Amino acid sequence: MTADALRLEGLRVRASGRTLLDGIDLAIPERGLFGIVGPNGSGKTTLLRAALGLVRPREGRIALLGRALDRWKPAELARHIGYVAQHGESHWDLTVREMLQLQRPGRAPDPALVARFELDALIDRRHASLSGGERARVGVARALAHDPRLLVADEPAAHLDIPHHHRLMALLRDSARTRAVLVVLHDLHVASTWCDQLALLGQGRLVATGTPTEVLSDERLAQAYGPGIAAFSSGGLRFFTAAPAP
Repeated sequence: MTADALRLEGLRVRASGRTLLDGIDLAIPERGLFGIVGPNGSGKTTLLRAALGLVRPREGRIALLGRALDRWKPAELARHIGYVAQHGESHWDLTVREMLQLQRPGRAPDPALVARFELDALIDRRHASLSGGERARVGVARALAHDPRLLVADEPAAHLDIPHHHRLMALLRDSARTRAVLVVLHDLHVASTWCDQLALLGQGRLVATGTPTEVLSDERLAQAYGPGIAAFSSGGLRFFTAAPAP
C-alpha cells in the first residue's frame, strides 16, 4: 500500500469572517503528480498555504509523512518540502548558481540537476535577466536542490508560452517519479494531460478527487464551475469548453 506524503483531515480555514476551506479530506501519495484545480476563489492557494504551515486551520489535522504538521520544526519542514511560489523570485539580484546554492549552503549546485533542467548556459546569469520560461525552470530546480520529499508549486507554468509550458510540466512529471509533487493548475487540459491524480475544489469544498477522468466529468465540473463547462476528447486528449454567457 502506498504511503501518504501529505494528509489533510477535516480541514477548515477561516479568514476575515469567511470560510476559505470547509471539511477538506485529502491524501497526497508519496510519489506522483497531484493537481489541485477549481475556479478562482475556490481555495486552491489557501490549501497549499495550509499544507506549508503558513495558514493555521480553524479545525482539522494536517500530517506530513505521517507526523502532525505542527510537530515539525521549521528547519525540518524546510528540508522535507520544496516550494515554488506563483510569481517566482524576479526581484532577487542573484545568479542562477547562487539561487541553486540557497538550499545547499557551501556546496556547488548538483551537476545532475543543472543538466536535467538545462541550466548550464544560464548558471552565471542574473535571475532578473532570464526569460519567463527560464525563470520557471530555475524556480523548480531551486526548490528541488535539497531533494525534498514533497514539492509544492502554485501555478508554476502560468503565463508561459506553449513550448515552455510543456517543458516545465514534463520536468514536474519527471520529478514526481521519486517524490510527491502537489501543484495548483488553472488549465484543465494541462491538468488532465499531465497529472496522475486531481482534486477539484468549488467554493472551498472538495468536489471530487481521483484520476483526471474520474474528477473532470461534466457533472462534477458543473458542481465546481457552474453550468456550461463541458469536456470532450480529440486525438486521445481531453479538452474543455465553456458555453458563452446568455
